[in-house]
Amino acid sequence: MKKRFFGVMLAASLVVSLTAGKKTSQDSAASTVNKEVTAEEYAGTITSNADVYKQYVTLPDYKGVEVSVDRSSLTVSDDDIESYISKLLSQTATTETVTEGVTASGDTVKLDYSGLLNGEAFSGGTATDASYTIGSGKFITDLDQGLIGLTVGQEYNIPCTFPSDYSSSDLAGKEVIFVVTVKSIQKSTVPDLTDAWVTENASTLGVEATTVAELRSYVKDYLTSQAESTFASDKYQAVYSKLSENLTPSGYPQEELDSLVNTLKSNVESEFNSYGSSYGISDLDSYLSQVYGFESQDAFNDYAVEYAQQYLLEKMVLTLIASNENITVSADEINDMGAQLADYYGYTNYQEILDNYGNEMNSEVGYEVLYQKVQNFLNDNAVESES
Repeated sequence: MKKRFFGVMLAASLVVSLTAGKKTSQDSAASTVNKEVTAEEYAGTITSNADVYKQYVTLPDYKGVEVSVDRSSLTVSDDDIESYISKLLSQTATTETVTEGVTASGDTVKLDYSGLLNGEAFSGGTATDASYTIGSGKFITDLDQGLIGLTVGQEYNIPCTFPSDYSSSDLAGKEVIFVVTVKSIQKSTVPDLTDAWVTENASTLGVEATTVAELRSYVKDYLTSQAESTFASDKYQAVYSKLSENLTPSGYPQEELDSLVNTLKSNVESEFNSYGSSYGISDLDSYLSQVYGFESQDAFNDYAVEYAQQYLLEKMVLTLIASNENITVSADEINDMGAQLADYYGYTNYQEILDNYGNEMNSEVGYEVLYQKVQNFLNDNAVESES
C-alpha cells in the first residue's frame, strides 16, 4: 500500500481516473473534510481545522526532538554517478535477434519447452516461442539455471525438481524433465559514452547536458538532490516517531475519518474493477488477498480504519503545529505544486485537474504543501545525534 494517504487518493484520481465520485462534505463550519476552496482560500482552512483538531489531541514538545541520523547517505560517490550513467546508457541499448551461439545468464531467449512428469506432459508445462530472460527467476530454479550454456537450435533434456512448496500440489516436490530448444537470443549492445551520445539522447532521457562532463555534473546534482530529499523524509519520520510516543488522541473528527475510510475503500475497489481481470481475478476478496495480502474484506476494512486513523492523527498534529508557528500556504505554492502534478500525470495544466475533479483538489494539494513545510520546520528544529 502507499505510504501516505495523499498518494492513494491522488494516484487513483489522476492516473486511474476511477474514484467513485468526489468526496462531499457537510456545509458545517466545523467540518474538516476537504472542501472545494480556491487556492487563495486554502490558508483559512488551516486555522479552522486546527480549532477542531485541538479538541482531539494535545501536542507534545515538538522542538528539540533528538533523533539519530546517518549523514553518510548524503554523500554521492563517483561510483554512484557512473552507475547511474550506465543505467542511462542501457536505456538506449540496441538489440538484435541471433540464431546461433550459446546462452548466458541475462540473455533474453525465445524457446520451446515441454515438461514431462513420468514421461507424460503435464498441464501448464508446455509452450512454443516463449520469451524468457535467464536469471529472472520466473521459472523454477532448476529450469532457470538449466538454460545457461545451451547452444541455439539444439534440443536438451533438463532434469528439474519442483519446490516442495510449489503452488500446484500435483507438481510440488516432483522430479520432471523439461525438453527445451532455444530458437534465438536477443543480443543487447550498450553504446559507448561519448559527447555525441549525450547530445543525441539527452532530451529523450530527460537530462540537461550536451557533453560527457556536463552529464556527470548533471547526474551528480540530481543524485545529491534525491539523497537530500530521502534524508529529509527519513529524518522527519524519525522525528514524528518520537512525537508519536507521547500522542494519545481522545478521538477523531468522525466525518473526516469516515470520508478517508470511504475514499480508500472506493479507490481499491476501483483499482480492482480496472485491473482485476489483468490478474485473472474475478472477485474483490481474491484481489485483496492476492494483491494486498488481506484474508478478507473485513480484514481490509479494519486496515482501512486503522490506516485512516494514523493518517488523520498525523494531519491533526501537523496542522496544529502549523497553526502554532504561523506556517501557512499561499495560492502560488498550491498552483506551483499543481503544475508539477499536472506535468507528472500528463495533464495540460493544473486547471485541467481542477476542471475534472473540482476545487477540492486545492485542499488536497494545499495540505501536501503544508505537510512538506511542517516537515522542514520539524527537521530544522530537531537535534541530530550521529548513528
